Amino acid sequence: MQKPEANTAASNSIDLTHVQSEFLSGVSHQLRTPINAILGLTHLALAQADSEQQRQYLVNIQSTSRQLMHSVNNLLDLSRLEQGTLELVPANFQLKSLLDDVTQDVITRLGKRAVEFTLTTDERIPAALNGDASRLKQLINCFIDNAIKFTQQGEIRLQVRMAARNRKSIRLHFILEDTGSGLPPGLGMALFRNSEKTLEAGSSENQKKGIGLRIARLLAQLMNGDAGIITPQSPGAAFWFTVQLRPAQTAEHSCTEHWSGQKNLSVRDDSDHQASIAEVLPPRRRPLPGAGTSIELLMADLQQRLLLEDFSCLELARRYAVALENYLGTDAIRLRSALHDFDFTRARLILDDHRDARSDW
Repeated sequence: MQKPEANTAASNSIDLTHVQSEFLSGVSHQLRTPINAILGLTHLALAQADSEQQRQYLVNIQSTSRQLMHSVNNLLDLSRLEQGTLELVPANFQLKSLLDDVTQDVITRLGKRAVEFTLTTDERIPAALNGDASRLKQLINCFIDNAIKFTQQGEIRLQVRMAARNRKSIRLHFILEDTGSGLPPGLGMALFRNSEKTLEAGSSENQKKGIGLRIARLLAQLMNGDAGIITPQSPGAAFWFTVQLRPAQTAEHSCTEHWSGQKNLSVRDDSDHQASIAEVLPPRRRPLPGAGTSIELLMADLQQRLLLEDFSCLELARRYAVALENYLGTDAIRLRSALHDFDFTRARLILDDHRDARSDW
């Protein structure tokens, strides 16, 4: 039988965790608006830069702001995961398209570094799956981010295997290996726990791994899987994680309830945020397409604005929310989530997945 003191300590610990999560959530939301404004205004300034030096300054501001936004998004996701409020948005997607996008991102980020990236996939895995593709990509990137940070030369290897399959589910097993600086002996699974004390034995570099790997394991568990470390090797490190997905659904359900019957897509509800969006929209931007525009032209226009990170894509999505819902089906839910997070890369991936799926019909 537990003592009253033990029960009180456990209750206080739960309350403290809840307060910390609420604080992180509040701070993250407050930071996103000014960072988004910086990104939007920098985008406009780049289009009008008169010299190469000005462009370089602005590119540095843009790059740093994106890194800061990424950190803020991580804090917000960690808060939601720990509170159990982050929900998956499953939909049909093409695994090859997702992995191609991951590969291209890795190659771009590695640049001229003497590091080779290799991807191996199990031929038994179906081409079309059902799950939250954006969160799966985030999970993969949590491990790849660390591999890129700590591998200056050598190799990064990603393997995707099918661990189990039945009529209702498909379990995938991922292995990511690198030839980087590796892990200190004895640290092990402490890297996946959100605790500063567990990281004190590691270097400052290994402390930076904590939040990303913590998010990764929580995401894997949210997908009915888990994550861990393969026996430390030298040189480098090796991680594994599993996720449970479903076979692609033949009939998509309507997502009307997720849009609450609203005619327009609301990225966020607070007026201050909407005002900041209005500020960063270019005063002489390309006009939005008219009511008679075909859905193909509308999608092409949206893709182009997302590629250019033109914030007028938010206004475009709001104005044509009903048309996008009718065309995208449940993928419209995922698009809304990506735009809510100002994650234009994820939004483009969603549209690419939908286009690839339609071409297979």
